[in-house]
Amino acid sequence: MPDTEKRDILLVGVNARYSHSCLALFYLREALAKHLPQCPTLMVQFTINDPYHEILLRIASGKPWAIFLSVAIWNSEIITHLARDLRACLPESRIVIGGPQAVILRQELFTSVCSVVIGAIEGIDASFYQDLLDGKLAASYQAAGLATISATFPFPYRDKDFAGELRHRHIYYESSRGCPHACGYCLSARERGVFHKDLPQVFQELAAILRHNPKELRFVDRTFNALPERALAIWRFLASHKQSTRIHCEIAPEGFTGEMFAFLATQQPGGRQFEIGIQSTNTATLTAINRRMDSEAALATTERLAALGTIFVHADLILGLPYETRESYLAGFAKLFATGAHYIQMGLLKVLPNTPFAARAEEYGFVYSRRPPYGILATRWLDGSTLAELYWFGECVEKFHNNHFFPSLWHYLRTIDEDAAAFFLGLTAIFQRRGGFQRAATQEFLAEVLAAFIALRLDAELLFDLLRYDWLRSGQRRLPEFLALPAGREEMAASHDRVYRLLPPELNGFYTVRERNAFCRRLVCLRLRRKSLTFLGFNEMGLLCFPPEKEAGLFSLRKVVFVADEDAE
Repeated sequence: MPDTEKRDILLVGVNARYSHSCLALFYLREALAKHLPQCPTLMVQFTINDPYHEILLRIASGKPWAIFLSVAIWNSEIITHLARDLRACLPESRIVIGGPQAVILRQELFTSVCSVVIGAIEGIDASFYQDLLDGKLAASYQAAGLATISATFPFPYRDKDFAGELRHRHIYYESSRGCPHACGYCLSARERGVFHKDLPQVFQELAAILRHNPKELRFVDRTFNALPERALAIWRFLASHKQSTRIHCEIAPEGFTGEMFAFLATQQPGGRQFEIGIQSTNTATLTAINRRMDSEAALATTERLAALGTIFVHADLILGLPYETRESYLAGFAKLFATGAHYIQMGLLKVLPNTPFAARAEEYGFVYSRRPPYGILATRWLDGSTLAELYWFGECVEKFHNNHFFPSLWHYLRTIDEDAAAFFLGLTAIFQRRGGFQRAATQEFLAEVLAAFIALRLDAELLFDLLRYDWLRSGQRRLPEFLALPAGREEMAASHDRVYRLLPPELNGFYTVRERNAFCRRLVCLRLRRKSLTFLGFNEMGLLCFPPEKEAGLFSLRKVVFVADEDAE
């Protein structure tokens, strides 16, 4: 092959969202630079929402010598079509596909279309690069196992990336590879063992990332706290760097120590997000998953983390697991809701090819889509209609609970030990009747549905006050008609006039004497009943004032100024 021949390589990622980035492309670039330094590489990232034809044209426009496509569940169909169309457009180009779904595409695409790399690029034999140069790519290449490639686990980023392909995107980083668990639904079950980078190397690499102060750094370690002391050391290192980067970790609830809780309690609210895989609270289900976990202890840890007020807690349940009935699933949700987890994700089981669950699909009575993402449709324990009912139940929780519009209401339900499953089942029914799943889930529409749902309850008056309180704390300045104050209550304008007379000449942390008038003009004021104020933690009568300033908390809620009013009821 003449040295003058063009050998440019295009690395292509198709992400779920623009804010995401494709970590695999950066590892691939480093591997190509090591084995084929004479071949310049260019990286380009799209999203699954971009017009397909424009993606195709942009990739094909430069007629690259070789094209590498990263494939995962969410972009599998797009990548399949791209591979076929690129082969038609660029018959001379070398096309290679790698990623978690590569083994599936090997079965769907002919050798004449592309070559498939299975496993981590660091584990691919050097012969692959020679075959690439010679234009004699085999149908597929299998990477060596984790134990073999652990020593070649590189840092994937360069400084220029943060002003280029990583600008305004989440940064993904792995301080370890592999998973200590072997969950039946997960691709990680195919290979056991975990490799952890040495801490000095981790600190050096994290410092290189944090120097650019990215908006979000997401550890992709399958179980970040598998080694608790190591996890704590990394958290301490991150805390020593005074940056605004939000840190995301996937954690196991059983891997926490008192020292870790004490440290996390000292952190600034909102800087850490933990994703906790509860998955189920049913013992038989956990055994079938191959996760022998004390679910009560896991829930206690989740509750303790949420109560810190410094960590955003995202907890997962999976719908459609073996031995999970309607009753056990709803019971698991109720228990998880009671922990106060800030985000409850109720994902649908995906029966991924080449996982233990796929091999036992007939035994479990799994009926599932053969199209990515391979969502479950029925099981031995949940027929199709029941599973559909629970799916919409989970979507209702997503829309009403996870947007953080109504924190006081959810806190109240936990306080009175409300049957959370029954509450959300009822809410789902009225939401469906109003066509809620076909409408935009605006704060106003959701609040209106909630108001209609709670109107006949014995504690409706208190619940309406909590809805009003949450509505104004979210930054709204006027109550909608469905939350209007009942006859006999002091109107908000009158409350504002009263507050103006009652406020002191100056208020530390809010205004000086000269700033008092300007502060008052920006206030929204509300008088609530005694019972409502007591529940919210105000032990005397008075008025609630909502300035535009936000509190230092996990959510963007307005500060609250309480003004005592002895003349009030």
